[in-house]
Amino acid sequence: MTFNETPAVSPFKANIFVDWLNLKANGGQALDFWKLMELIVNRGGMVRRANIYLPEVEQGQVGFYDAIKKAGFKLIVIPPKGDGINCDTMMSVDMVTQSYGVDVVYLLSNDADFVPAVEYLQSIGKRVLLIHAHDPSNQLRRAVDEWRMLEQLKLLKEG
Repeated sequence: MTFNETPAVSPFKANIFVDWLNLKANGGQALDFWKLMELIVNRGGMVRRANIYLPEVEQGQVGFYDAIKKAGFKLIVIPPKGDGINCDTMMSVDMVTQSYGVDVVYLLSNDADFVPAVEYLQSIGKRVLLIHAHDPSNQLRRAVDEWRMLEQLKLLKEG
């Protein structure tokens, strides 16, 4: 249930929540979704839910979106800005409502907007582990149980 390389003593249940636009804007566009799943499974985790929040598919991105689905992620299409729905709010609500049966929540973002959701999850006994790209919010890093950069965990595609 940590970023340590040794597997957990007992299996743990995990959820993953990826704020794609934030991660991509901060240098995380080369995230290897298969490696992320592998990281958690190799540490003793069983991924119950893996959500990625991203915009509507555009021409030329169909293959990318299909690859994410094949890696086991559920695509949550975020409405365009101006529709009155905030992606961070939507993702925070999902983190809170979908994580009751899990031990660990992996959050991939750099955004301090998730601090209230992180603190709530911790208050009900969940560990929240942050995986971020460049320039993460210090407030978010202070709030989570542990944090690592994508590069530290070798989660970027090579080449």
